[in-house]
Amino acid sequence: MASFDFDIFDPQGNRKYLNLEERQAYYRAIDSALAGADDRKKRTFALLLYYTGCRVSEGLAVTHDNIDYSGKAVTFQTLKRRKTTYRQVPLPDAFLTKLDDVHHVKDHQTSRIKSDGQQRIWPFGRTTAWRVVSTVMETAGIEGPQASPKGLRHSFVIQHQALGTPTHMIQNWAGWASAAMMEVYGRALGNEARDLAKRLWE
Repeated sequence: MASFDFDIFDPQGNRKYLNLEERQAYYRAIDSALAGADDRKKRTFALLLYYTGCRVSEGLAVTHDNIDYSGKAVTFQTLKRRKTTYRQVPLPDAFLTKLDDVHHVKDHQTSRIKSDGQQRIWPFGRTTAWRVVSTVMETAGIEGPQASPKGLRHSFVIQHQALGTPTHMIQNWAGWASAAMMEVYGRALGNEARDLAKRLWE
């Protein structure tokens, strides 16, 4: 077993990741939790974390030019690596459309001002970003150590494991240098066995 300085359970044995039911509840709660007229950009950020499993700082650093409409993906600069590294994570068509509707991404990309596309899409900072996630979690009725951006990131990996996504693809999307990290998340998959078993029951 690889040795890492973190676990997906806290010292009391509580999960630090969303299970499938909580993950779905988070998604359903986004619109009602962030229903204000000026919350549109917060809603898209909440969805970015849901769809990509990125770290908060990675998401906040995304520029208009980082959205690849031909490749239908977003490019992140991966944090916690010794050298500058980038990765692409696929995005759903509907979310790509929403990004353009809310943030006018394509307009920025084709602007005559060359640097326009290098502007960050989400203009707020980490404190606001954490508040966005906390608000959605509270509306969804999710409490505990899993009710956090990291809980979303962990769930992204775990649910892809459950779906049988190839390990090398999960590793790339999560931005890890080593596939050995999957050993840590494999413990969670064992604890989600009932959810997997339901597929046969149903």
